[in-house]
Amino acid sequence: MTGSPDPTMPGKPWWGVLLGVVTGFGAMGLLLAGSLTLAYNLLGEEGTFEPGTYRVKSAWLATHVVAEIACGILAGLVSRWLGGTRAVFLLATLLFCLGAWGAWGKIKEGDPGHERFPGETDSMEAANVAISPPWKHLVSPLSLAGMALLAGLAPTRQRQGAST
Repeated sequence: MTGSPDPTMPGKPWWGVLLGVVTGFGAMGLLLAGSLTLAYNLLGEEGTFEPGTYRVKSAWLATHVVAEIACGILAGLVSRWLGGTRAVFLLATLLFCLGAWGAWGKIKEGDPGHERFPGETDSMEAANVAISPPWKHLVSPLSLAGMALLAGLAPTRQRQGAST
């Protein structure tokens, strides 16, 4: 089957939907990794972590949430552009499920309370050892999936509103 079974609602072929999901996910991942690496380099170790620990500061949490919202929007737009609304729904489901799974693992792991190692912490190591509060892990899948869904479906709502 190459499209929608309803001839009044043409759809994308399955490979187009898959391309939309994969490309939207990839664009989100690249932008998120790049923006968080840039943010860490701008804030520095002292601006990211509380003194002597790997617990993140409020500035980092705010930056991370804003980056996730922007990346969710990009993912939804790219997914919609290449794969249509089905790709947006699949991408949002994937982002939510993977994010919830990761959040569950991080919350279950808890705060090991490690002291910060002496010397500089590069951005890759910082990403692995950073300790965020549980609410942040719950917000991540909601912000990524929610913004992908809203951004990916916004063109549909505008078109429907204009024709009525």
